[in-house]
Amino acid sequence: MRGYQVALDVFDDAVANKLGLNRTDFRCVDILDQHQPMTAGALAQATRLTSGAITFALDRLEQAGFVRRIRDETDRRRVLVELVPAAQRQAARIHEPLVRDARAAMSKYTASELAVICDFLIAAREIYEKNLPK
Repeated sequence: MRGYQVALDVFDDAVANKLGLNRTDFRCVDILDQHQPMTAGALAQATRLTSGAITFALDRLEQAGFVRRIRDETDRRRVLVELVPAAQRQAARIHEPLVRDARAAMSKYTASELAVICDFLIAAREIYEKNLPK
């Protein structure tokens, strides 16, 4: 598990560098890619950044062309953050070989084996989230 985590960390660092981002900004992009659109506050909570730090990160990401701020259609007072489609395509291109190799590797497992793997990964994530140092 620790070897997997190190490999993932090294990979994320390389992707961040390839995109010209620092790790914090890349983490924001990754979270937005999974859960967009989000308010800045929700993104701050997900990244464990202060409101000031998330504002600076979003300013950097907006200037670099990765995100845009949009008004919430249901509540015009709220501002949402979303990835710019070109940034999503750029990240997808970088991840394409990884996705291809992962699909090939996972194809040797049965559906029930994949269900066990998914269950394990969900449980492991929940354990990390539960034991996050405060």
